[in-house]
Amino acid sequence: MSDTDRAVLDHADLFHTGIVVDDLEAAKVELGEALGVTWHDGGAEIRMIGDDGARTVRSAYALSIEGPHHVELVQSIEGTVWTATGPGQAHHLGYWVDDVAATSAALVERGAVPIVAIAMADDRPALCAYLRTPNGLCVEIVDNALRKVLLPWE
Repeated sequence: MSDTDRAVLDHADLFHTGIVVDDLEAAKVELGEALGVTWHDGGAEIRMIGDDGARTVRSAYALSIEGPHHVELVQSIEGTVWTATGPGQAHHLGYWVDDVAATSAALVERGAVPIVAIAMADDRPALCAYLRTPNGLCVEIVDNALRKVLLPWE
């Protein structure tokens, strides 16, 4: 099997489905009750680096503690990748990867379009990136180094 025949992402590394919401606190209550999950809150000042330049935004999210497949609620931020697509609609699938830059390049080689890379500062490597596959699916690839940060209970 050639490298181009192999999948870039491994299904075993799929760890969350992301939903962008306009009201994070309300969504946590509603979906927590409906899905029977509890939440780990997170967020940070992050650097969004895209074709249109870089800017710093304050992110906020909640990740279900129950898994192994987690639900992620992300607070919408106007004019970013985190724009709500509609009530209750899945926004992206999140995968663990060992190398964000190399995985991004491999996905782009197969026709994916980069949306944005996320870093803590301009001079730091990307910790995660969002790309849109040729069929329109939005994927988030997340550096394995963040596993203990995002899933501290494991």
